[in-house]
Amino acid sequence: MDISYVGEHLAWGNAGNFFIVLSFAAALFSAICYWNAHKDLANHESWRRLARIGFRAHSAGVLGIIGVLFFILFNHYFEYHYVWQHSNKAMPMQYILSCFWEGQEGSFLLWTFWNMVLGNILIRTAKDWEPTTMTIVALVQAFLGTMLLGVYIAGYQIGSNPFGLLREHPEFINLPFIQSATYLQNLDGRGLNPLLQNYWMTIHPPTLFLGFASTLIPFAYAMAGIRRRQFRESIKPALPWTFFGICILGTGILMGGAWAYEALSFGGFWAWDPVENASLVPWLTMVAGGHVMLINRNKGQSIATGIFLMFITFILILYSTFLTRSGILGESSVHAFTDLGMQKQLLIYLLFFIWFPSVLVPMKKNLHNLWLAASILLLAISLFFGFFKVFTAIFLLVAVIIMMKKIADALPKEEEEENLSSREFWMFVGALVLLISAFQITFSTSTPVINKFLSGNISGFFGWLNDAMPTSLFQKLANAKLAPQKDIVGHYNAWQIPFAVIVALLMAIGQFLKYKKTAAADFWKKIIPAAVVALIIALTTSYFMDISNPLLIVLLFASLFAVAANFHYLLRMAKGDLPRVAPSVAHIGFGLVLAGSLISAGKQEFISQNKTSFDLGKDFPNKENILLAKHDTVEMGDYHVSYRGDSTSGINIYYVVDYLKKNEQGKLDKVFTLHPFIQTNPRMGNVAEPATKHYLHKDIFTHVTYAKLEDPKEQKNGGWQEPQDYEMRKGDTVYTSNSMVILEGVEQVDREKYHLNDSDLAVGAHLKVLNISNAVHNVTPVYVLKGAEVAPIDTFLEASGLQFSLWKINPEPGNESFSIRIREKASNAGDFIIMKAIVFPGINLLWTGSILMALGTAMAVWARIRKKVRKRAAA
Repeated sequence: MDISYVGEHLAWGNAGNFFIVLSFAAALFSAICYWNAHKDLANHESWRRLARIGFRAHSAGVLGIIGVLFFILFNHYFEYHYVWQHSNKAMPMQYILSCFWEGQEGSFLLWTFWNMVLGNILIRTAKDWEPTTMTIVALVQAFLGTMLLGVYIAGYQIGSNPFGLLREHPEFINLPFIQSATYLQNLDGRGLNPLLQNYWMTIHPPTLFLGFASTLIPFAYAMAGIRRRQFRESIKPALPWTFFGICILGTGILMGGAWAYEALSFGGFWAWDPVENASLVPWLTMVAGGHVMLINRNKGQSIATGIFLMFITFILILYSTFLTRSGILGESSVHAFTDLGMQKQLLIYLLFFIWFPSVLVPMKKNLHNLWLAASILLLAISLFFGFFKVFTAIFLLVAVIIMMKKIADALPKEEEEENLSSREFWMFVGALVLLISAFQITFSTSTPVINKFLSGNISGFFGWLNDAMPTSLFQKLANAKLAPQKDIVGHYNAWQIPFAVIVALLMAIGQFLKYKKTAAADFWKKIIPAAVVALIIALTTSYFMDISNPLLIVLLFASLFAVAANFHYLLRMAKGDLPRVAPSVAHIGFGLVLAGSLISAGKQEFISQNKTSFDLGKDFPNKENILLAKHDTVEMGDYHVSYRGDSTSGINIYYVVDYLKKNEQGKLDKVFTLHPFIQTNPRMGNVAEPATKHYLHKDIFTHVTYAKLEDPKEQKNGGWQEPQDYEMRKGDTVYTSNSMVILEGVEQVDREKYHLNDSDLAVGAHLKVLNISNAVHNVTPVYVLKGAEVAPIDTFLEASGLQFSLWKINPEPGNESFSIRIREKASNAGDFIIMKAIVFPGINLLWTGSILMALGTAMAVWARIRKKVRKRAAA
């Protein structure tokens, strides 16, 4: 019998589904029309008009989806699974934006939105490049549109629909409460992940996804250049877009670092997490591509390299999407998306755009048709004969080789070799270093993918070879696995620091090199002063900060050399010329980021060290954590700290921690107060968020690593926590939340004191209790045996809020043990916290460098746009 559900707002879901279909269909229609606009020159304008109409309809569809999704989130329509999964009524409304893009569907929609915005700008600015570039943009939008369809074809799921109903979701469809017509009356959502309830999550994702979207436009120009056989001509209009992407994507990555530093409590801004790496790698290749394109603009060289780097940047964006959304990373990343069953769809998305450029390259018609047929055959073998992974790898390799070989053959041969003293030679070397750096990060991050590849159908593919050959080579290959790195940060740093040194040195000298050839005497005269200044500062800093690792000293010198040399260039040679100023500002920023990273991360200091006799245990290492009793004051590094109590505001519990220093009279004066807090979330777990005191030369980062929160169950137990039983022998120690309890021995007790009969058996356990204030107390719970009945006499220690009971004795000779039951007052919870405090020296060098990097790149984009506008005005 059908159920007539009460309170559902199905019209909004129907509207959302209409806009999803419109968005996908219109994007596909626009791509087809733009393709024909280039191919059918006789009807060029008609096709282009139709294509623009299609893209405008697609844009309307995207805006419609966004509008509907925001509406149902704002109104808490929990009948929709996406709304239920990512929001609840208790969540502050300022985090609705975070709810929008917390899930895969919302983040895909955010990416689609930015592609749509940039596509409409491209329509207005691309001029005669419009049909070919917009073919690529519209095709990408069609693929992204499939990610929201949420339909099943031949048993395969195509996309995940954000407007799916909760009662139709596989996890809920058979639950009893769904069978009630009024199930919505008392329903609340699961809520937003507490890690995402942070102001950075309202600005970091949209900036990062705009950076992802910005890689599409240079890729589109590169593909358009291939299709039109105008390789060199495609570089010029793509150049401003490339540096726009470098600026926005770089800013998004740095925002992620700031979020990690302020909210995620990583103890730093970068952890080489797979999701972080997946964003960094395309930025590295885009930076490399932008500099190679500058070579082409000034010298007309390295065209194929520039096209390849724009191609691989976009492909790496798709690959990072596959990594972070397919579920293949498993538990190796703290903030990857879960698998929604779209792994194959994401893989097809990636494979298509690796393959697609190969059909655009110059080749004879018969060869072109042969390659299309071979592509279809390879795909069929992959899908229907079980060798998907092996033939896919062969297929991709062949596609990329064909593309680059044909482009290289079609390009005019360069007449002269680049001089070793030329700017273009060393810019190309820098781009190559960045590419190798990106490859190393990608390879290490891809360990889960490689392991899955090697453990799959490859063993079946090599099986027949094993039968024919005596060697076990193929079996070893089939069973091979890459072991995950235990020290992830150390692994990446060991590789990336040498690359960073080379890049920093090249940034230092690059501005002083000239195109074609540089006079050696003039070059050395210009850079030696900056090198000397950088060397003096690096050695002095290393001495006072105790940096002894030679490689780190070299990195510090190289980064400071980049800063000093580019600052010198700004003062003496740039002369206010924006195209000259911009790269130096960006290079100074990058140098400061490297120096700040090295100093702050390499020389961070844990000043919170537990020096009491109260061991905090393995979960809270004594070298990194300190125990603070309420209203007590203890020494910590250069400070004294005091925990003054806590207060609750909404879902947050704030802890008041005073930092004090001794004045000239030896008395303690308060220097500042920090309020680290715990965001409570019964459904997903509580999250501790730090508080930071900012100084010009350092930050003091403070967060609560442990605090006992009030448990509603304890109120039902009369304000007592659940009792804990401990099996103890003489000399054993156990820990309560606020005390250390030592069993010093057992003894007979005074019968008169406890009003015992002569026939009663009575033994007391002598316990020494040392509380967090180092106060010592002695208590003696008594075990009494009256006939066959056990009647223990408990002891209550008011000073520590503890109750002790000796309720069982094991008298076996040589193995005597005593069962001690300990109960704690619930009020003990607020008596202390465990806190971690870290000093990050020089952290502001990193943040200043981040701002300058973004500013310098933005200036470079503006300089190119202004130059283009002036040319148009002059014409």
